[in-house]
Amino acid sequence: MKTMLQDLIEKHKELTDYYFCNVSEEDYAAFEGQKQLLLKISEVENSAMSVYDMHRKEYLLYRSKFSKETGYHLNPEYRTTPEFFLKMLHPDDLPFIFDTQIKTFEFLNSRPASERKDYKMVVDFCLRCNNGFYLRFVQQSVIIELDKDGKLWLALMLTDLVSGNVPHEPPQRQLIHVKTGKLCLFNDNNGPESNKSLTKREIEILGLISQGYDSRDISERLFISVNTVNNHRQNILSKTKTENTTQALLYAKRIGII
Repeated sequence: MKTMLQDLIEKHKELTDYYFCNVSEEDYAAFEGQKQLLLKISEVENSAMSVYDMHRKEYLLYRSKFSKETGYHLNPEYRTTPEFFLKMLHPDDLPFIFDTQIKTFEFLNSRPASERKDYKMVVDFCLRCNNGFYLRFVQQSVIIELDKDGKLWLALMLTDLVSGNVPHEPPQRQLIHVKTGKLCLFNDNNGPESNKSLTKREIEILGLISQGYDSRDISERLFISVNTVNNHRQNILSKTKTENTTQALLYAKRIGII
């Protein structure tokens, strides 16, 4: 009897193995001209960056910012396939990641070509370092190029390290319409509408923390006790699965909360 993971892998292969784009060498040459700009953006964002080619099924660009943390040294011209990274995923995250990719791919293909670049996928997951420990990352993905027929072609991904060696927890995902901020597609136990999502008050407190206010300042501005503020801060760390407010702020900014 096949497992859920085996079913998802087979469906993923059916969707992608025979998926090809109407692109030419001129299109690839045009992308080569954008590489330096993209790499500069990744430096400004202080994130790892990759561009995945759905036609050739490989990364056209990969800038690793976390070589020291992971022990894997990839240079900006490194070309590899997703299998390299799938092998690093925490085994409990694999079904979730495949399911997320399948549903997002099907959703974007169901939209008119003019809207397919208007969505951002945000997902977090754990990757295994070469020392056997796991690190938690958050990744933003957007479609940056369509082919001549309006099909999905190039996907840009920005990846940030959220926390170090922490206990594994279920990953989370959001598909966001970038122009409206509306959440689309996912509404499951690990999604943004679950009881793990931040409350309005917690988002407000996180926003004040991002402006440099400490707990006493926040308590005075919101007319609540310092103890209540600190309780909210602990809830924020728990819900974002981060170790400190710096990590929580990074995670919240990447998923668009603040």
